[in-house]
This record gives sequence, structure tokens and C-alpha cells, in this order.
Amino acid sequence: MRNTDSILIKKAIIHVLDNNSDMPILTDYEQEIDEVIHEFLEKHIIKCLQDETNKKANFRSGNQVVLNSCEEIFDDGDTFVENSQRIAKQLFKVMKSNNNISSCDLVIALYSFEDNEYVAVLKLDYSTSFIHHVEFVEEKFKISIMPQAIGLPGLNQKIQKCAFIKRYDEDAEYDLIVLDKQMFNKEDDAGVAQFFINDFLNCNMILDSRDKTKIFKSAAEKWTRKNLREDIEKAQEVREGTISILKNAAEVDLDGFARTVLGDDRDKKDHFIQHMNNEGIEIHGFDIDKNWVEKKMKRRVMKTNTGIEIKGEYEDFEDDSKIEIKRNGDGTVNIVVKNVRFFQER
Repeated sequence: MRNTDSILIKKAIIHVLDNNSDMPILTDYEQEIDEVIHEFLEKHIIKCLQDETNKKANFRSGNQVVLNSCEEIFDDGDTFVENSQRIAKQLFKVMKSNNNISSCDLVIALYSFEDNEYVAVLKLDYSTSFIHHVEFVEEKFKISIMPQAIGLPGLNQKIQKCAFIKRYDEDAEYDLIVLDKQMFNKEDDAGVAQFFINDFLNCNMILDSRDKTKIFKSAAEKWTRKNLREDIEKAQEVREGTISILKNAAEVDLDGFARTVLGDDRDKKDHFIQHMNNEGIEIHGFDIDKNWVEKKMKRRVMKTNTGIEIKGEYEDFEDDSKIEIKRNGDGTVNIVVKNVRFFQER
């Protein structure tokens, strides 16, 4: 689902969920899909599916309004309007439990990709846009700038909360893809941040190989900065080891990796493994997501405490004819940029 680059919107509908009202405004008609509307929905859906922060998830047991409604849509497309209303009522019910949840338009779309059907649930929070207003005053034109408080996210704006549900299969790895950009925002009220996943979708998030690869890279650097600040040589060994295993191996054995980069220092090794466990990486390791590595580890940035910043391709840092890190033996290193024929300043 995440690798989607082109989809066909088969059906779409929009409902108005105003948290200041007692009832949602539910339409009884499907959205007419012309070229402009199709592009609007397709680009938002693809952008959300390709967003690095989305997560795989599984529905929990118990009351499942969203799952059951989607299954009925898959089984009988003629129930699309009715079941979209059920989904909208479920979200509105959750929204009314907390006045801090923002009002929105809820778009539900049935789309296909590679002969499979999916249901997209997009919570479109309002954004303020501006329009011109023309009136005739005392036989003269008066043109003013007017705020439009219920504008929908444009193609260059990001949707905060959405879900993409596939036909249920109890043997499948996951049931849906969820994007919730507020879930891990510590500044948000917990009840607001969690409502979409816990109360509306009623699902559990899954850490897959992409998530674990990303977490491992970030957590290794975080641990290195905190615990090897005074040992630049060992810090460099850990960083180089992290890069090497992600680029050259198929999987990460956490215990084996810790032994390789930290040697006989058992305290640091145990502390590193515990740190990874706290970040969600279990000791038995994980498969490396090579697509993520190829996409996200193209360029490397090295910043020194002396205020120097060096940027380049990862391969450049591994080429001794271009750059070399010389250990001085006193806890410092020299970084030598080699064989430079010319340079320019910006």
C-alpha cells in the first residue's frame, strides 16, 4: 500500500462534522468525481501513504464500526453512502467527548490500486484562507480581503489524520495504514492526541521493518551523543558500524551489533541494548528495510564542536582518497578533506 504512486478513485463522499453542533451534517449523495476532484483526492491519498510517519496497524477485538462498515462497502458498493454515514457518526460521537478536538470535513473514498480495493478515511481539518470580496458602494467598486475560515487543505498542505483500510484477512500482517501526526506530539492534550487511533479506529500500531530501521538509526546516534561525548574515537566506531550494517547487511542482530562496536565493555553494551529496547527494538533484532536505507541514507552531514560542517554522499565519507579521519590518540581526531582541485564559497 505504501508504494502507491497512482490510484483510481471509484467513489467519494464528504460529511461535515462541526464539534460546536449537536448533530453532524451527513450528505445522502456521493461526490461527483471530475478530473479536478480526482486529482485533489489522489494526491492527498498518495502523499499520506508515502509519508514516512505513517504506521501499520491491526484492528482490536470488540466493537468495530469502521472495520465492519468498510467490509460492507467492499462486499456491496451500493452501501457506500450508508456506511460512510456510519463511519462519520462514529467519529462525530468521539469528537463530542472532547471539545478540544477540531471540527472537520470527513472525506471517505473507495479507491483501487493494482486490482485491490481500499477505503480511505480523511479527516480534513479546516484552515483559514483568504478570498477577495467585491461589492458596489455608492456607485463605486469596493474590493476587500476576506478570511475564509473553513478552507480545506490544499494540495501543498498536509493532512493530520487519515486511515487506509484494506479487506480484512485474519492471517495478514496488518489491517490498515494510519497517519496521525498529532499522536506523538507531547504538547497536545493526551485525550486529543489519542482519539483517532484509540477511540475512532480502535486499533493497535505495529512497528514493522521500516519503523525499526528508522528507529535503530536515530536511537544509535542518540545513544552515541549522550554516552560517548568524551570519546570521539569510540563514537566514530559506533557511527561507522551503524552505517555499515544498515548498508551492507540484511538484518540487525542487536546483541551481535553491540558486541562488535562496543567490544568487551559489558556495561556500555548492556546500556546500549536497554536503550534500544526502550526505543522499541527487541534484542533478537529485525530485518533492515533496504528501501528506507536507499532513500534516506544518500547524504551524510558531519558537524563538529568547532563549528565546521561537512556534507557529502555516504560513499564519499567511505573513500580514503576524498576524506580521512585521523585519530590523535588524545580523544580528538583530525578530519582531512583530500585531493581538492578547487572550491567555491556560498
